[in-house]
Amino acid sequence: MARTLNSEFDLMRLAPCDEELIIAFVPSNRDIYRMLQACHKLKTVYIHPDYLKEMPCVGQTLLYMQKVEICVDDGASKSPSRGSGYTSQNKDGTPAEAHHSEVMMI
Repeated sequence: MARTLNSEFDLMRLAPCDEELIIAFVPSNRDIYRMLQACHKLKTVYIHPDYLKEMPCVGQTLLYMQKVEICVDDGASKSPSRGSGYTSQNKDGTPAEAHHSEVMMI
C-alpha cells in the first residue's frame, strides 16, 4: 500500500520497506534525497501534475538514477489529508486506488 506524504515533516515516518509513495506537496531536492535515503526499496512515486511542474529537475534526475518511476496522476492527493498517511483519498472520499485516472510514465 502506498504511503501519502502531505509535507516534508512526514519524511521522518518513512521506513526502509516503503516501495510506493504519494507526494502531496512540492518536494525539494533535499526532500527527494531524504526519501531515497529512508526508503531503500522505493520503486514508484505518484505526484499530481501541478506539483511535478514545480519539482526541481535535479530531484527528478535523482529518482531516475535510482530507477524510481515517477507516475503523474491526477488522482494523487493535491491537498493534505488528515488520515493515517498510508492511503490517499480523492475529493469525493473514495480511495485513490479505486479511482481510474490517466497515469503518465516519464
